[in-house]
Amino acid sequence: MKKIILAAGLFLLASTAVHVQAQSINNKNWKAWIGEPINDTLTFHIQSDSSFVTTSSGEVLVQTNCKITGDTLTLTDQSTGEYSCPDATGKYKINLSGDSFTLTLIEDPCEGRAQALNGLKWIKASK
Repeated sequence: MKKIILAAGLFLLASTAVHVQAQSINNKNWKAWIGEPINDTLTFHIQSDSSFVTTSSGEVLVQTNCKITGDTLTLTDQSTGEYSCPDATGKYKINLSGDSFTLTLIEDPCEGRAQALNGLKWIKASK
């Protein structure tokens, strides 16, 4: 009887771990429409420790160090340019639902990034 209970417990633990992994935004590409001043569909390429955002033509707008801890995404831009804030670290709560997610602002001193990301719906992109 103890072996059955132990086996059932391990099965539940393993299935929970797979379920949590399957619900991550990590190592995926996500698309969203951004209005003024960009007016384009952007792709957010999220990798395990970095990310980058490209336009629909493939131009890289910003490269970012990112960290996902639980349901929190932390971003610090690596690149300099019109749309980056290299000395500002932003934190956002990840709200994942199926094949889409939104970010809710926790704190971000980069006003432009905060305005662009807060509440924006990202849809999983096909590869």
